[in-house]
Amino acid sequence: MWVAHRQGLNSPMEKRPGILPELIIPVGAIAFAIYYLSTVWELPFQAKVVGIYVASAIGILSLVLFIRFAREIITRRKSLGFEGFFSDPVSEGRRWSVLALTIGFIVLMPVLGFVVTIFSFVLSTVVIIGGLQRWRAALITATGMTVAAFLIFIVFVKVRFPTTILDETLKGIFL
Repeated sequence: MWVAHRQGLNSPMEKRPGILPELIIPVGAIAFAIYYLSTVWELPFQAKVVGIYVASAIGILSLVLFIRFAREIITRRKSLGFEGFFSDPVSEGRRWSVLALTIGFIVLMPVLGFVVTIFSFVLSTVVIIGGLQRWRAALITATGMTVAAFLIFIVFVKVRFPTTILDETLKGIFL
């Protein structure tokens, strides 16, 4: 208690950073998982299983974050609010950008198709989070995740995502 008081953690004038801005990405991910499940629920059994795995992975990772957030609130390192929300515009801009990309991904998939949307989403997200100096890592990550997603969802599970001529050409090569 003395250490906490000495560090100013019990001071009535303390300004602990708020936890609510950090909820943007996990809440957006959960919304994405719900959307994803809704798109595969009427599809064959294999698609449902993959959807459940994807949603479960997102749910588990979000739960871990929520536990960390709760621990930070309980130990009084952070507050349940928006304190400091605008103090680091770079981080906040990244969070809002990833949320906007997620919404854009959902809206644009029917127009751009599966491959272009996945690649663009992953590439943009990695660049936003890691910066342009990591463009090679972003390109490798986006390419790898696009190939893996294409193979899993289109080739093996045969999920009927919105397609374009590029998606159909790739399907013709692999199927």
